[in-house]
Amino acid sequence: MHYLLTLFLLSFIVYTSSWPIKRPKLKFNSNDTCCMLAKLNINATNANHGREFFKKLILNNESYKDVNENNICSLMHFFMQEAALNGRPITFSKGMFVLYDSTKQFFNQLMMAKDAQKHGSEEHRSGYFKRLKHFAVSSLKSLFHLKKLNQSVPYAFIYVRGDESSHFRERGISKAQRTATYPAYGMDVTFGCMPNGFGHILFGKLKDLYQNESDPYYGDRIYIKPEEFGLQKFKHYIGHTGKYLKHISRRVICKIEKFQHSVICSKDEAFRENTDTRLAKQWNQILSTISILTETERNSMRLKASKEGIHEIYRQALMFHHDYIQVRDFQKELENKYGYDTRSRKGNEIIFTTEQLLKSSISCESNVFSININHHIQCHVKNKNTTNSVVH
Repeated sequence: MHYLLTLFLLSFIVYTSSWPIKRPKLKFNSNDTCCMLAKLNINATNANHGREFFKKLILNNESYKDVNENNICSLMHFFMQEAALNGRPITFSKGMFVLYDSTKQFFNQLMMAKDAQKHGSEEHRSGYFKRLKHFAVSSLKSLFHLKKLNQSVPYAFIYVRGDESSHFRERGISKAQRTATYPAYGMDVTFGCMPNGFGHILFGKLKDLYQNESDPYYGDRIYIKPEEFGLQKFKHYIGHTGKYLKHISRRVICKIEKFQHSVICSKDEAFRENTDTRLAKQWNQILSTISILTETERNSMRLKASKEGIHEIYRQALMFHHDYIQVRDFQKELENKYGYDTRSRKGNEIIFTTEQLLKSSISCESNVFSININHHIQCHVKNKNTTNSVVH
């Protein structure tokens, strides 16, 4: 009898463990009794508007109709406010956001807004060289006063910039497939609206990392990067090209040892998607000590790690940490530096989840905070180790 009861309980546990796990229903934090002081030159009113707009994008199927310059500008104030409250010893000024959206609504709403635009999204001009050709043709039309061919058409707000962003080269498929399936998109915002002199937003979709709905990083993986210049207007195109060439030159120069401690190579942009080169080199060396791997396997793992960054390096480390002490030490080093989200990041980007942003607090608006001092208190700032890494 005891044996039959035990068998029944084991069968019941196995059966119930296979049931699908329901994610808790998302709720928006509507508690406005406390607020966060705005950081940097972030506008608290805009940040609060952006917070409300993010909620709308996630929870309202018709929110794509409200995707416009003002709302997106406020959304960036909200993102930068949340990034500034990261509990780290440095402040956020430039860098990359990566949003893990379990609802799969955020990117979908932006794409619906793109498709609803009256003037399309300029796929026929996507890519640096196609845009340069477009600018040259437009200049010739203006020069020869070809009025019929040179009718002014309003710019699309959301437009295709080209194939996947150079900031995230994760796929081994052809350029044509990347252009069709995973293009990089852009939105131009009036200069002076967003903090820190930004006038453009680069964004796109990355491959999903986890398929289990109960995983905190399940869902769409979206990169969002505020930049100074877009690509639609010629002067912006030139500014963007200049910044890109400067970035490439700096990357090359800073690989030379004698320049690595110079001012030009200072790490003034801590929240970048770039993988820590020291850790990458260290892992490459450790792979050489794992005797059960063939040279072909090592090279394959190194290539994958160089493309996908920290989360792939961490995944590889977990494969061998039981058998090699040097791997265990390296694993601990990764966890000490990046915290809970080691398994979800490429480099030093700011990581958000939908759940985290929906639970965020309002920003303290000066007029409201001073008038209603008895009804608003400043919230205690917590170190969000579960969503942001620690930068050393």
